[in-house]
Amino acid sequence: MLVVVALLAFLVPPPGPVTIDVVSVGGSGCPAGTANVAMSLDNEAFTVTYSDFLVQGNGSEAKRSCTIALRINHAAGYTFGIAATDYRGFAHLTDKARGVVRNDYWFPGFPTRHSSRTYQAPMSDNWQVTDTPSGVAHGPCKDRKPLTVETELKLTGKGAGSFMTMDSTDSSVSTTFRLSWKKCAE
Repeated sequence: MLVVVALLAFLVPPPGPVTIDVVSVGGSGCPAGTANVAMSLDNEAFTVTYSDFLVQGNGSEAKRSCTIALRINHAAGYTFGIAATDYRGFAHLTDKARGVVRNDYWFPGFPTRHSSRTYQAPMSDNWQVTDTPSGVAHGPCKDRKPLTVETELKLTGKGAGSFMTMDSTDSSVSTTFRLSWKKCAE
């Protein structure tokens, strides 16, 4: 019974509304006004949507990245971490090109969590992946710090004309970060 109660403490979001504030946005993958952040209605995830996140390779290495710092506002007595990241897009990779999608996320002073996926040429198709870190790094309970998320698209190899984007059918990039909530010790 004690184990079940302990597990539920990780699964249940805090009571009341959870809101999200964008502290800062920067990088070649998200010029001003091209990234939006929204909290899910069930308070169990947030989504970052990009409208201009594309990397093109012209026979050499190329990369684009976006770094966003977020403050998640929630009831006292809880903290959160990233349980999984869902992202999707389109890749056109030619002539031995490789495309890499990478996400890093961290709270200042806490370990960085990484996830990445590599795609190989030949490829001209949609891609979608869910990455789950080896362990969830929850933020601090008392001194709430912003969560920083860095996303990168990178092309390597000699695939002239190769490109990679995080497209959805509405022509925007969407990355969903699923949260793991934890009740803080009193």
